[in-house]
Amino acid sequence: MKRFINQAWLSFKTKYAVISFEEFLFMETLYPLITLAFYCILAAYSFKTSNLTRWVVGNSFLLCTNMCIFSLGIAFDGERFSGRIRSIIISPVNKLLIVLEKGFFPAIVSVITVFFGFMIGSLIFGVDFTSINLGLFLIVIIVGMFSMTGFSLFLSSFGLITDSMHFILNLVANILIIFSGANFPISQLPEALQIISKIIPLTRSIEAANMLFVGYDTSKFIMLLLTEILIGIVFYIISYFIIQIAEKIAKKNATLELF
Repeated sequence: MKRFINQAWLSFKTKYAVISFEEFLFMETLYPLITLAFYCILAAYSFKTSNLTRWVVGNSFLLCTNMCIFSLGIAFDGERFSGRIRSIIISPVNKLLIVLEKGFFPAIVSVITVFFGFMIGSLIFGVDFTSINLGLFLIVIIVGMFSMTGFSLFLSSFGLITDSMHFILNLVANILIIFSGANFPISQLPEALQIISKIIPLTRSIEAANMLFVGYDTSKFIMLLLTEILIGIVFYIISYFIIQIAEKIAKKNATLELF
């Protein structure tokens, strides 16, 4: 475990070594502020409402997409550019463990970022968090980040079979914005497209978090969280098998990629 944390810390430091702590802090605070403010102001004018709780909650969860998707999604692309992909493919080390190391500290930063989004919502948009169970709220955030990390690992595995990762990651980030229920109810989507909402992460976490503000059915609340955890586990398992298959094909064909 100590080795895992050390490797995870080195990976995290490597990515941000070129910027100072002040620049990192400024980047990680200014981006959430601008993003959250944009969507909340847009919602206020579009829906003619001053109660922005639902949009603050939804878009606060979406703030993690920048850290999770774009940090983990390009894991193997980054290894290819740094020249380590050859050593990784031929070594007996678990490839999923490498990606998990890269995602450990970004996941922690993501939880902090989500909390920061809620603080902004409370201070600027008047969202009252004093009336909800903060313990349950923290559990919802952790469950959402667990599911999101599994989904990001799933995306990272495509770095071994395609060279269009930036296109894929930006496409997925926008899919989450549209289909997660952060900015408008999923029920407003066509029934065929609602299937997408059911298989992506954060949808159930956002719904569970919103339930804390308006009263909730305990059984439904628990079911949402369990389903979100299950979705995350499924993505972890799929990621593992995709990486295993890609590794075997790469060794058999003597190539580092499948494209």
